[in-house]
Amino acid sequence: MLATDPSAPAAHIRDIDYIRVAEPAPVVLAYGIGVDSTALLVELESRGTPPDLVLTGDPGIEKPETYAYQKMIAAWMAARGIRYETVRYTPRRFKHWPPYYDLLANVLTNATLPSISLGRHSCSLKWKVAPQDAFLKQWAPAKAAWARGQKVIRLIGYDASPADTRRHAHASAIEHDLFECRYPLREWKWDRAACIARIEAAGLPVPPKSSCFFLCLQMVSRLITTLYLCAIKLTAV
Repeated sequence: MLATDPSAPAAHIRDIDYIRVAEPAPVVLAYGIGVDSTALLVELESRGTPPDLVLTGDPGIEKPETYAYQKMIAAWMAARGIRYETVRYTPRRFKHWPPYYDLLANVLTNATLPSISLGRHSCSLKWKVAPQDAFLKQWAPAKAAWARGQKVIRLIGYDASPADTRRHAHASAIEHDLFECRYPLREWKWDRAACIARIEAAGLPVPPKSSCFFLCLQMVSRLITTLYLCAIKLTAV
């Protein structure tokens, strides 16, 4: 064994450097059970980057085919360990009797039409977006992210088609203190045809058109208006 020279200077022990890396912000997919959001879900899962949470706001009056698809895709997510939650708006103050707990009962109780039937979308904000926001404000990963000064990343399935380009132009101009909205389909330049192809490539059925029957009422009202205007033109000839 070699003897150590007691007169030699002691070696300096360097302090260990630490790099503090913030935990990533949680990612939530706003899932409307339609073609675009389903294609986005499938692609994210295939890339190994599934969202931390998939969230659906249910107005209570989707078409039966939509609820059947929701049940199927919920099982698909469960098999892959993707957390999925469905939330509903819960009214607490009622102007009229009886109380209501879905969009249909809402319009019947208040003797009104939903805004979508008149071409506006406030009913979607009330029955789909608001309950999602309320859920997330109680979700532990979101609360932890906000405590760190982060925003929750919300993925929205707007594709690169002209119609969704208009919707994106409006939505992207709205700033939110708690959420950062991202639009991966637009980043990938996927249009609706590309979304359908991706769903089929995954061996899944293509979702039916996701809309409550009040949207059908809007379509009928537009058709009636168009026919009325055509009739006026014909009688004026």
